[in-house]
Amino acid sequence: MAVSRRGVVGMKTRHIVGGEGGYGMVSVLVAIVLLSAGVVVLSTSSVFLSSLRNEASVRSVAASLALGYMEDIKTRDRGTLVSEDPARINENGEFDEGGDFLRVVDVAPETSVVESVRVKVKVGYPGPLGRTRTVEVVTIIYVGD
Repeated sequence: MAVSRRGVVGMKTRHIVGGEGGYGMVSVLVAIVLLSAGVVVLSTSSVFLSSLRNEASVRSVAASLALGYMEDIKTRDRGTLVSEDPARINENGEFDEGGDFLRVVDVAPETSVVESVRVKVKVGYPGPLGRTRTVEVVTIIYVGD
């Protein structure tokens, strides 16, 4: 090997200045960690949005059941309006012991209007995390002659 003023001729040398060794590997590892955290956040939000969409669908069915039953109550003889015991119903409004929905009808005198009753139809539906949520429809029906 020949030696010149610049050093050994014919040998390739690599100079590491200021302890830069390994920074490329650390950068790659940090990027992977940040990318995986982003993927976890996106998948969690996707699951959350899916559960919200499902709850909105079930709530819509419960509201439809409550409104439909209220319309049925309005067609009844006004003198026979009474509260009803809780009843398990399915998504078609039919009695079903295994139904997902619980319908309750409450009839009480309305003090703000003469000869009238306040009718509440409540339909409970399964919400997220096993909690029961409720949709309530209220109307006042005149029962006088």
